[in-house]
Amino acid sequence: MFPGGEVITTVQVGLALGGGGARGLAHLGVLKVLEEENIPVNLIAGTSMGAMIGAVYAQNPDIEEITERIRSYLRSLDYEIPGLKNISGAEEDDLPTLQRFAKTIARRIYISSIGSRSSILKPDALNSAIRYLLDDGFIEDTQISFGAVATDLNSGEALLIREGSIRRAVRRSALIPAFFPPEVDGKRLVADGAVTRPVPVEFARSMGADVVIAVSADPTFLPPLEDRSIISIMQRCDLIRGLQLSCLELEKADVVIHPDVADRHWSCFTECDRFVEEGIKEAKRQLPNIRKAIRVRQRWLPRLMKILSKGER
Repeated sequence: MFPGGEVITTVQVGLALGGGGARGLAHLGVLKVLEEENIPVNLIAGTSMGAMIGAVYAQNPDIEEITERIRSYLRSLDYEIPGLKNISGAEEDDLPTLQRFAKTIARRIYISSIGSRSSILKPDALNSAIRYLLDDGFIEDTQISFGAVATDLNSGEALLIREGSIRRAVRRSALIPAFFPPEVDGKRLVADGAVTRPVPVEFARSMGADVVIAVSADPTFLPPLEDRSIISIMQRCDLIRGLQLSCLELEKADVVIHPDVADRHWSCFTECDRFVEEGIKEAKRQLPNIRKAIRVRQRWLPRLMKILSKGER
C-alpha cells in the first residue's frame, strides 16, 4: 500500500540485484526503503552478492533482522584472508608512492606464483558465509519468489537457478572467477553470474515481473589508468566489459537504483554501514520513479488483459 491508501494488487514488482562484492551491501539499504514505504517485492533475481542478499531476504523478508545478521557475520570475520589483500587495490590510494610501488611489485609476484591454480582462495570462506546467513532449504520454499544467476564457463550460457538447494544456488552465483574455483556440474563448469548477467533485469522479467527495479553497485565512472602494467590493463579491460554489459541490462529496467559506492573496492566489507546508507539515499531519491512505474502498469494491465481475452475468443 502506498501512502494515501492506494493498494497494489495486480502489478508484479521484481528486483534485479547486481553483484559488486562488498558494494552490493547497498542492496540492504534499498530493501529497507522499499519495506518502509510498503512497496511490494514479489520476486527477486540476484547475481553474486545480489543473489546472497536476495536469497536471505526471500527466505525472511524482514530487513532489520537480516541486516543485523549480516552485520553480525561481518563483525566476526578475520579480514586477513590469505591471498585477498595481495590482489586487492583497496586503500592503495592512501599509501605513499614508494609503498604503493612496493605493494604493486609484491602483488605481481604473488599473482605470477599462482598462475597455474584454478583460484586464489579456497571456497571455505564463501561456504561459511552462506551457512551463517542462509537457512538450509529449497528455492521453491522461499516466501518471495527467487532466482540465482550463474554462468556456465563451458558454453558461455547464463543460468537462472530457480529450484533445488538455495545454498548451492547462491554459492554458484558467487563463485568469482579466479578468486573461487568453478563447480563441475555434468558438462557444465559453473561460476559467478556477473560474467554474463551483472544485473539480471531480463531474468527478473522472465520470472514474471511487470515492473523491474534494478539495483547496480557498479562504478559510474572510471578514473585514469595510472598503472599500465599488463595485469592492470587486463583488469581494466574486464571492468569495462562488465560495465558495458551492465548498461545493456539496465536499459531494460523500469527503474534503476545506482548507489554512490564506486569509490570503494569490492573487498571493503568493513564499510557495510556506509554502503547501506548509500543504498537508502539513492532508493529514496528514486521513490517517485518507482511509484510512477507501478501506477503506469496498474493502469495498463487491466486493458491488456481485456485485449488478450478478446483475442482468445
